[in-house]
Amino acid sequence: MAPVARPDHVKFRREAEGGLVYDHENYGYEDASMYEVSDTVIDVLEFVDGDRRQREAVEREFSPAVVATLIDRGVLADVE
Repeated sequence: MAPVARPDHVKFRREAEGGLVYDHENYGYEDASMYEVSDTVIDVLEFVDGDRRQREAVEREFSPAVVATLIDRGVLADVE
């Protein structure tokens, strides 16, 4: 399996309860999206932040379902 990483256009921040994910792929505020997310999502993003991680390692740490969901939502990406 390919490594996974956080796409450069996805930023995140831990909050007291969960966190925020900011998606600004087009670099325009009108196109930006901000989502409140669970601690698990922030934990995954911190786990892979600044590094490519083998998908298997991320799935072992969290779960295959969590990784697949975050890839489907564009918060993580398969990389070559």
